[in-house]
Amino acid sequence: TARRDKNQSGMTELLESIEKVMLGPERKSHLMNDEERKMTAYHEAGHALVAHMQPHMDPDQKVSIISRGRAMGYTIKLPTEDRVSRKRAEYIEDIAVMLGGYAAEKTFYGDVTTGASNDMQQATKLAKNMVTQWGMSDALGPRVYGEREDMIFLGREITESRDYSEGKAVVIDQEIDALIRDGLTTALKIIGDNRAAMERICAHLMEKETIEREEFEHVVGAPAANVKSRLKKE
Repeated sequence: TARRDKNQSGMTELLESIEKVMLGPERKSHLMNDEERKMTAYHEAGHALVAHMQPHMDPDQKVSIISRGRAMGYTIKLPTEDRVSRKRAEYIEDIAVMLGGYAAEKTFYGDVTTGASNDMQQATKLAKNMVTQWGMSDALGPRVYGEREDMIFLGREITESRDYSEGKAVVIDQEIDALIRDGLTTALKIIGDNRAAMERICAHLMEKETIEREEFEHVVGAPAANVKSRLKKE
C-alpha cells in the first residue's frame, strides 16, 4: 500500500499479499518465449476449467501466466465460506484439479512438461493421506497406516514407522493409483468436452496474462446446472 502511495489497503493489495506469501514475488526478469507462454496458458486454463466445472470446488479467483517464485503460472481458488472439515468427494475433485494442467498438456500437445511435477507431488500426497490417514478407502477401512512421530517444536514431520504388512502396502499403492487415475480421467474428460472454452481462456491469458474471477466467468460462462449434477452423480 505504501509503495503505491496509498493510505488505505484495498482488496487489490490484500490479494497481492496472499499471492506473494503463497507463491513468492513476481519474477519480472523471467521472460518466456511465445511457445512457453502458450503452453503455460493451456496448463493454467486446465486447472481453472476443471475446478470451474466441478460441483464442490471453490471459485477461481485468479488465473495468471505471470511467473511467481518457482511457478511459471498459477491458479488461485478462494473459499466462499469458512470450513473446518472437508468431504471425500471434495478431495477427489481436488485431485482432478491438481492434474488439470497435466491433462491440458496431454490434450493439446500430446506431451507433458516438467511444469506438472509439483502438481503430481501434491496430488500423490493428498491421495496418500486419504488412503492412509483419513480412512477414505473402502478397501482399507477406517484405520491409520504408518505411525508418524512429529517434533512439535520444529513444526515438521521427522519419522514415519511402517506398521502394516507387505500385503497392505500393495493395497495402499493400488488405492493411491486408483485415485490418481480417476482424477486424471475426470480432468481429461472435462477438458476434452470443453475445448472451445479452453481456447478462449488461453487466448485471453496470452493477451492479458491474468484473468480475475468475474472476467473468467464471463469468458467461460457459468457451468450449466445439469453439467454439475451429472458430474456429481458420476
